[in-house]
Amino acid sequence: MQKKQRAISITAYMEKTYDIRKIGGDKIALLGLFVVSLLIARIIVVSKSAILLSEPITLTDTGLSVSMPDGNGWKSEKKWRYYENGYSLRSIFALGSKNPSAETHCRYVKATETTDLQSLFERKAFDVKGEIVKVDQIYKDTLTFDWALIENPKISLIFIFGTAKLSHNRRLNIEVQQIMNDPEMAELVFKQIVTNLNFEENQLLVSGAAYDIITKFPERAECILRTNKMLQ
Repeated sequence: MQKKQRAISITAYMEKTYDIRKIGGDKIALLGLFVVSLLIARIIVVSKSAILLSEPITLTDTGLSVSMPDGNGWKSEKKWRYYENGYSLRSIFALGSKNPSAETHCRYVKATETTDLQSLFERKAFDVKGEIVKVDQIYKDTLTFDWALIENPKISLIFIFGTAKLSHNRRLNIEVQQIMNDPEMAELVFKQIVTNLNFEENQLLVSGAAYDIITKFPERAECILRTNKMLQ
């Protein structure tokens, strides 16, 4: 009888130990979740508390300069990069992680098609597998930016796309996307960029043809402008 009682007590002891381990594992998981939540909250607070902007970054011979988020977790390339259809400027947010949790792009492009804005917004929503939840306008001097807020709740993605029509069949597109599921932060970044950009029509670029050549062959821009000055 003593052996039987001892076997029962050992079984009970093992079950109790298992329960303790299980409770301990749950506590560790909760602690990990709490730490992650604190990190996300810190990122959001830092982002909203002070969105610092870089010095104006000028796109040569276009009359356009843009200040990008830089500091407090944001890092700007501070340089326009040429690509097939125009120029691009980028800034990323990667506080506490190697992978960016937010980024923004400014793109100076040639308008290659006359798609209406609603269709353009719907195409952007399709690209990120999201839904349009807000459409609005914001003004900066002579420019009017039409923009849309797009959300994909499955991956906590917030995406803002805004576009303004420039002269000589050009457009300035601004994109902000982040995976912290915080529309207010994304909208704040977008509006900060718009509010602080500057655009003045460059009168030396006397024709759309000159714009086309500069866009396609940026190394010829100086020669073109010198010729226009001589003509004037």
